[in-house]
Amino acid sequence: MIRRLTRSRFALPAALLVAVGLGSVLSLSSAAQAATKPAGGIAATPGATRFVNTKPAVTPHATACQKDAERIGYKSPPDSGSPQNSTPAYLKCSHGKVVQYGDSAITYRLPPSSFIAAGHRLFEENCSSCHLPTAQGSAVAPSLIGVGPATVDFWVTTGRMPAATTLQVQAQEKPPRLTDKQAEEVAAWINSLTPSAPYIPDVHLKQASLTTGATLFALNCAACHTITGAGDELAYGTYAPSLHAATPTQVAEAIRTGPGNMPRFTGNLSDAQVRDIVAYVTEKIQHPTDRGGFGLGGVGPVAEGLVALLFGVGGLMLVAFWIGDRTS
Repeated sequence: MIRRLTRSRFALPAALLVAVGLGSVLSLSSAAQAATKPAGGIAATPGATRFVNTKPAVTPHATACQKDAERIGYKSPPDSGSPQNSTPAYLKCSHGKVVQYGDSAITYRLPPSSFIAAGHRLFEENCSSCHLPTAQGSAVAPSLIGVGPATVDFWVTTGRMPAATTLQVQAQEKPPRLTDKQAEEVAAWINSLTPSAPYIPDVHLKQASLTTGATLFALNCAACHTITGAGDELAYGTYAPSLHAATPTQVAEAIRTGPGNMPRFTGNLSDAQVRDIVAYVTEKIQHPTDRGGFGLGGVGPVAEGLVALLFGVGGLMLVAFWIGDRTS
């Protein structure tokens, strides 16, 4: 029988038709299964919610940027000064290198790479005699490798560096020798040796809370700087400086870098909290509203007591002398 079928002239066309039919059925079945399965690989059933894998593709540039953020940053809670946990919308990179990070409260920026050459020249002229030409430090000055641009910018813009003498227990604040741009140029060159965070902060004070800032300042800063920000003596010849002339950037830099014997607030204060402290210092402390009369230098009850002692007791002494002269 099989032999007859194979010899029949209708056998070959019939076999072709059967093969085409089976192929069509199989292809339609595969297409239907693909249509009910989303890109993420999760099968969907009729009438059920269809889940689609919305995870964005990771490009080599994004991967390099994230690796650089982890390399130059430090572990801390979200939005607390490190590029590792920066708000994604504020994390910007160029050629796989982080050039900006932060959030809506503070944006941290890297000085432009075009500043590096000028910064090298300025460093050789003003800093290399103590820190050595390689910035590795010496017996009289610490290493600057890996300190981050914010650290360099703070010390230079406040005039503490270049130091007047290496024999000081604590570098004194004085009129800066370099301009703000030159300070960033020096920071750019030092950071090019070993890139690190924190970058230079730009504080956005528009949404700051002065009430929260006052509370945080009292809890974290007033013990050394006094509640009026006038500064005070500490131990072993050191002191907490006055905050009456500090800029918003310098206050934020000091909080994030911890200059001298000041603690470094990295994980325990968020960028929003630092912004609130900066607002309180630069608005309420530097520009107080003295509703009771003269501010007396903003040093609080000590000055008020001195005035009371000088005029009160002094006036009583003058009256006593006058009475004594009348009775003699």
